[in-house]
Amino acid sequence: MRHLHLSDVQSTNLQLLHVILVGAQRDLVETCRKFHLHATQAERLRTMQPSEIWSLVHAVGDTSLFVPRNDFLALVDSPPALAGTLAAVRPPFPPSLQPIQVTR
Repeated sequence: MRHLHLSDVQSTNLQLLHVILVGAQRDLVETCRKFHLHATQAERLRTMQPSEIWSLVHAVGDTSLFVPRNDFLALVDSPPALAGTLAAVRPPFPPSLQPIQVTR
């Protein structure tokens, strides 16, 4: 594979996909919880070869695979000491968009 020049969005996609891949190999359930993924999504990523991940990142280009939380501005505008608590108690997406939770 020839060297690809990655944009900031592509680099972010690649890094997050790699973090999720490593996490899914170590603890699938915990990774699904942390990244709000369905088990099938994490499992599919876990089966991908590095070349497939690079191809995906290249193919989607400057489109982010990871969108901000719906309450992103509220968290940014919150006092830093409160932002973590708010993030923990608020769902990152509206109930209709909640990913399926994986149970242990």
